Amino acid sequence: MPASPRPARAGSVRVAAWQRQRLGDAERRRIMEAARRLERRSHLPGLHGGALRRTGILVLWTLLYRGPSRHGVCDPSIGQLAAWSGCARSTVQLALQRIEAAGIMGHVRRGLVVAGRWCQWTSAYLFASPEQWTVSDTEARSAEVSVVKKKAQEGRRGGERSALPAAEYAALAVKWGLLPAG
Repeated sequence: MPASPRPARAGSVRVAAWQRQRLGDAERRRIMEAARRLERRSHLPGLHGGALRRTGILVLWTLLYRGPSRHGVCDPSIGQLAAWSGCARSTVQLALQRIEAAGIMGHVRRGLVVAGRWCQWTSAYLFASPEQWTVSDTEARSAEVSVVKKKAQEGRRGGERSALPAAEYAALAVKWGLLPAG
């Protein structure tokens, strides 16, 4: 039987074969265990979570176990992911960014050109095996919170001076009457 030029249902869109990924239960479990290990390994004391954080683990589990259809395509919308995981849409978007930054998965934007404008309808999510995941240059945190930023915050809490040059600091102290004019 020749391939039909039309999709099976009105409004449905063909999915490329490379956008399908059938993961067995063992592969899903292996990805989740590796993600939890990454989260524990990248957690720093005094900060919330590691590279993925709690919501990243939750959204990853949702993608792995609720996202794929019976045809092997994992393409839930942000709204579906938010409803399934019990998080806000913005939280799901941040979690997806952290998951992608860790190299656990990639996404393919899919859409149509309607009246000369690009309209996205969903993204396809493809998972990498744990051996292919990227390692952060800090070995600890995502780009959102750096060790340098934490050290700068600790320095300010310790009673050290601000980042102003000494001359400006002295001029302001004189202006406010904290030091005698000299």
